Amino acid sequence: MKKLKLTREKREQFLQALAESGSVTAAVAVAGTSRTRVYELRKTDTIFAADWDEAEEIAIDRLQDEAHRRAIEGVAEPLVSAGKLVRGDDGQPIMVQRYSDNLLLALLRARRLPRRERSVRFQLPALRSAADAASVMAALTAAVAIWRGDAKRSIRAVEAGGGLYQGARGARIQPTAASS
Repeated sequence: MKKLKLTREKREQFLQALAESGSVTAAVAVAGTSRTRVYELRKTDTIFAADWDEAEEIAIDRLQDEAHRRAIEGVAEPLVSAGKLVRGDDGQPIMVQRYSDNLLLALLRARRLPRRERSVRFQLPALRSAADAASVMAALTAAVAIWRGDAKRSIRAVEAGGGLYQGARGARIQPTAASS
């Protein structure tokens, strides 16, 4: 079997390059080793595997920072019209700030879970009798309806249970004659 060890210096070079580039191929080139060797070492050395994961997290953070910069701050690009560079009175190219809506949307999707995957907090009332079950079911139905944004259904559910419900979003619902 081949020797899987990498010198401490080569490990550090690999991990530093991985953190900077996010690319295993680029990192093994910098460290002067092979992809096979580092992947095999990752399987057998838990410390190296943890360091690898940390290096990847650093690389992802750097990419996210750059995506944020491009989406929010924008990137200066020369103005081109009819295939030609537009120059100002001083002869210098006119620069315009370009923003990336696609990057902004990708950042939002990465940060915010889809509505159905977000957590919902709900505290169930204590059941003291079998009759309490109907009001608990109504409260649950109301909570789900509020979460889905269906106010009419939530009011009907609370009315069916005959009680007051305070939802996860802090909304208080109490049946009234006007809500029917």
